[in-house]
Amino acid sequence: MFEVSHVSRRYGRHGATGTVLAVDDVSLVVRPGQRLGIVGESGSEKSTLIRMLAALDQPTSGEIRFQGETVSGRAERHLGGLRAAVQLVFQDPRSSLDPRMRVADIVTEPLRSSLLRRRPDVPRDHRARLAEVLEAVDLPLSMASRYPHEFSGGQRQRIAIARALAPKPQVLIADEPVSALDVSVRAQVLNLLNDLVATFGLTLVMVSHDLLVVRHVCDHVVVMRQGRIEESGPTEQVYGDPQAAYTKELLAAVPRLRF
Repeated sequence: MFEVSHVSRRYGRHGATGTVLAVDDVSLVVRPGQRLGIVGESGSEKSTLIRMLAALDQPTSGEIRFQGETVSGRAERHLGGLRAAVQLVFQDPRSSLDPRMRVADIVTEPLRSSLLRRRPDVPRDHRARLAEVLEAVDLPLSMASRYPHEFSGGQRQRIAIARALAPKPQVLIADEPVSALDVSVRAQVLNLLNDLVATFGLTLVMVSHDLLVVRHVCDHVVVMRQGRIEESGPTEQVYGDPQAAYTKELLAAVPRLRF
């Protein structure tokens, strides 16, 4: 599905000479049906990596392939397949949902994209698809006429997930999807993601600084530090017998690892 080969990302420093190395020689594979968690402290450049997976940012060097085709460095007009197949759920639904749009328009917005309209696998009946995805995230269709500010944080994140599901993607990329939510609703949203991935046969790539969240949802994990991969493997293997000193430090900082 995704093949990341020796990818690095450098950024220019505002008002200064030289560059900053953010992602440093990262290689990984995301297989169909996998639930991959990417963990690490703030500053480990987890979000930079997934932005490059979604072609929202481009590597300075290296290559990213999706379903056998190179997507890194391609012009937006040639990314229709990726845009249809890969959808994102962001950290804070308050900022990721347009407050001036009703839920119906928010959820069906991806279906109106000029890149996606030309693809035969994208639903044409927007109203029917709206009803389907709202039901999938446990929201009634009667809420489709409301605005985001009329919902709780957990409900807004469900709306964001419904929007991501609308074009029938193959991959969900979730960037800290529960960190902005109250503790009381985090488990509900995580369980919903688990159910949706299983029901629709999705591949999940999820970023989190919370090791418990990743262990709850993901079957494989990548541990990042300062833009490099420190360790990777099946989640229970990495958590149960960590090899990298940094992974051991992260796990030691978790008060209780109970499931």
